[in-house]
Amino acid sequence: MKLYFLRHSFRLLAAVPTYARLPALPCLLLASTSPLAVAATTPASAQSVDTKHIAAHHSTAMPRRQGAAVPKASPEQITVTRSHAQRYLATPGTVNTISGKELRSLHLESPKDIAAFTPGVTATNAVSGSAPIFSIRGVGLDDYVGTNMGGIGIYLDGVFAPFPVFYTGQMLDIESVATEKGPQGFDMGRSTTGGSINIQSVKPSDKFGGYAEWGYSSYNTNRGRFAINTPITSRISNRLAFNYVKGDGWQKDISTGARYGSQDLLAIRNLTKFTIDDTSSLLLNLHYTRDKGTSTSPQDIGPVSSGDTGMNPSANAVSVGNAVPQRNENGGGLSVNYTKAFDFGDFSSTTAIDFYRRDDTDNYDGSAVHIADYRWNDTAIAQSHDMHLRMNPTKFFHLTVGVFESYDKIDGDYTSDRMQSSSALALDNHFSQQNLSTGVYVNTVTNITKKLDFIASGRFSYDERGFNGGSRYSEIGANSPRLLAPYNARVGDALTGVNERHDYHRFTGRVGLRYQIVPGTYAYGTISNGYKAGSYFAAPVLAAGALDYVKPENLIAYEVGIKSSLLHNRLEVEGSLFDYEYHNRQTLFFAPITTTENSLTLGTIPRARTRGGELSTTLHNLVPNLDIRGSFAYLDAQVKSPVNYINGLSLDPAVAHNSPLPFSPRFSWSGVARYNIDIDSYRVTLQASYTWKDNMWAALGDPNAKTSKISSLGLRMEVGPKTGKWTAAVYVDNLQNNKGTTYSFTGSDNNRAQYIQTPRWVGCELHYNF
Repeated sequence: MKLYFLRHSFRLLAAVPTYARLPALPCLLLASTSPLAVAATTPASAQSVDTKHIAAHHSTAMPRRQGAAVPKASPEQITVTRSHAQRYLATPGTVNTISGKELRSLHLESPKDIAAFTPGVTATNAVSGSAPIFSIRGVGLDDYVGTNMGGIGIYLDGVFAPFPVFYTGQMLDIESVATEKGPQGFDMGRSTTGGSINIQSVKPSDKFGGYAEWGYSSYNTNRGRFAINTPITSRISNRLAFNYVKGDGWQKDISTGARYGSQDLLAIRNLTKFTIDDTSSLLLNLHYTRDKGTSTSPQDIGPVSSGDTGMNPSANAVSVGNAVPQRNENGGGLSVNYTKAFDFGDFSSTTAIDFYRRDDTDNYDGSAVHIADYRWNDTAIAQSHDMHLRMNPTKFFHLTVGVFESYDKIDGDYTSDRMQSSSALALDNHFSQQNLSTGVYVNTVTNITKKLDFIASGRFSYDERGFNGGSRYSEIGANSPRLLAPYNARVGDALTGVNERHDYHRFTGRVGLRYQIVPGTYAYGTISNGYKAGSYFAAPVLAAGALDYVKPENLIAYEVGIKSSLLHNRLEVEGSLFDYEYHNRQTLFFAPITTTENSLTLGTIPRARTRGGELSTTLHNLVPNLDIRGSFAYLDAQVKSPVNYINGLSLDPAVAHNSPLPFSPRFSWSGVARYNIDIDSYRVTLQASYTWKDNMWAALGDPNAKTSKISSLGLRMEVGPKTGKWTAAVYVDNLQNNKGTTYSFTGSDNNRAQYIQTPRWVGCELHYNF
């Protein structure tokens, strides 16, 4: 396999001179910025941008230079994340971050949960939970199957996660989560069109310490977590983190009384840091997660007599039948990050390999009659390597050069029950999908004047996509001699099939200007273009064209914005306006085959456009003991090229000009307020949080795919000594017990199937630091 990678790496390098003769400059001028994360400040006395540190923000563990002082801080202090934030204020692009402390206080347990408090981001589960769909500013990939990467790159400690199953596990012992907006891939990782979400765990330190936590909440849910930091020698330190959740289901079957949506989650991670010398270090990351909970079920809005949940079911009512939804997932892997500091710059190399095994049963149709239940049975492997050198050749010129390579493969057997009566049959897709990606990237920052910087970046990407699989009827009952509609096929007959490979290469780039208005306040403007590789649709489908290859998508992004951190970091403001031109947007379509049969498929929209703006503000202790954080986003995402046919399937109704794009809520906003009350040697913290997202579409061409408006109010009270030795808290999420529809679609019986947001959740927790 290594020879395979080397062969294609050399092919990539050999191709560069050929494409250097193409009109690269116009391509380079189509570019933007997507810096990682978050606003905060450089020192007020700084007269120029510390671009070297800004460029180095993706490094997992930066070594110190010989003789340099090493700042020490407890990983439990929010100052850790704020120090990161201070390096990113000058980044010319929108970045939103959430600290580990905020994650715990808001009960954000998985990557998809951060969407509620990140402007312009949506995330939802289209099935039982293994395939979360992410979208940033309407850019994503609404594929519920889980074999495809969307337009968003998810990075866990600097390691790219190509399939959704790799980031469905719990986030444990997290330092920060940073969301970058716009095309990415110019200073690390794989090329993406919409942005990236970067999750960083707390790293080992040379001090013994840690914490233990226990919580109890609604539906008999117990949670236990701990992290312990242990210095082994003067040059070796270790951090072990653990999280376990066990709880009953909140859904109830209307016929059997059985519970669904239960939790049984385990996650563990061990980080070991080896300090080689004063200029280099190595970080070893070992991790494992497993999920044996019970899948949630949608509601099928139809008559109870036909096995559905009724026309007006209660929020927790489901109709499942005898095929019990369940989840049996586990996976893990390791990564090694090596960093080396030279006099002229810093070098970083991250190599990783991950595995994941999934065998889930999903009541996808929401009905007790098994006409569209799914079994997701697959195994995924992902290997990646990213290395880059960040340096300052001159006082006014800062350069990052790097290379990224990844290989990922998923082998699956997806089965959809189509009927259960005297003739029982299932539609099965057995497939193997392989992806190879390589890329060479360059990022430069030139100080034109003391306050004005010019940013120019470029990337050359080479990708291969291969798919071998197809659908066939896999089982049948008593009436096996008869032919089966709509294709008059018998069991075992191949209905659809694809065995092909596509390879392609693209050059993307960005340019921009960044201007320091006053110390701590920057304005910027960028142009960028992003590209996402092609994909395949791996669901078991009746229509032959539904498995056709979906060609790559392209995005040109224009963005202007301003960032400011004033009053010694007490006031932080970040605002931006953007305009995206989308070409060949990959998306999910709903297409009827006959009057009683329909199919989902992936296809492209030739042209689409997204415009909008975002604003986020943080007020820290402007009023003594009060912290306020708020965000607002506006999004106008529309189809600009009507679509009547996809992969030979006729859309009814067709997708019209100016139709809204999927997962693009027009308005969304959130707010968090915390107030501290000191009583002698104790501190009481009161917190209120609120999120609201407009309704949006989940698929094109499907009249039932529009969600409702989603809102949630949370309250929390925490008490503990001012020393922070321990805290005790009580909380409630979704206080109003809202019952919004988070995802909906037309089921195989042509009824509306819908997932409902989690109900009111009340709990308490004890946290002890040692």
